[in-house]
Amino acid sequence: MYRVEFENVKPSEEQIEKLFELLEGRLHRISYKETSYREHEDFVKSHPYRDWFLIKVSGNYVGSFYVSKENTIGINVSDEHTYFVVSPIINFVNKNYKPLPLIPSVRGDRFAINIPPSSTHLARALEAIDAKIAQVTYFLPS
Repeated sequence: MYRVEFENVKPSEEQIEKLFELLEGRLHRISYKETSYREHEDFVKSHPYRDWFLIKVSGNYVGSFYVSKENTIGINVSDEHTYFVVSPIINFVNKNYKPLPLIPSVRGDRFAINIPPSSTHLARALEAIDAKIAQVTYFLPS
């Protein structure tokens, strides 16, 4: 059986390094662009999320997730571990966080998860816990 643990990002130098390693190995991306280690370090130290966690499975780092101030949950995990971590992440978030109040046209009143279309493992894991698709987003050509 898999033991799933969450480590709060403080951030320490070790966490910054691990997050960069995970970022560089990420297969599915929405908003990420190539970045230097220094840019990454500055981003992590700015702590732009409501809360941010590294994910460990049986003692090994396999990804991260965050809870944003816009009531979104960002899940970034390797495909091979996705199915085992999604339910524990959602249970952890539901136990420890409440959505921030609705601000019309800014944030909804419930948690949502945005995923890239290539992340079929994550989509299946979310469907397995009865999450419902809410929208499809397109980026316009520039």
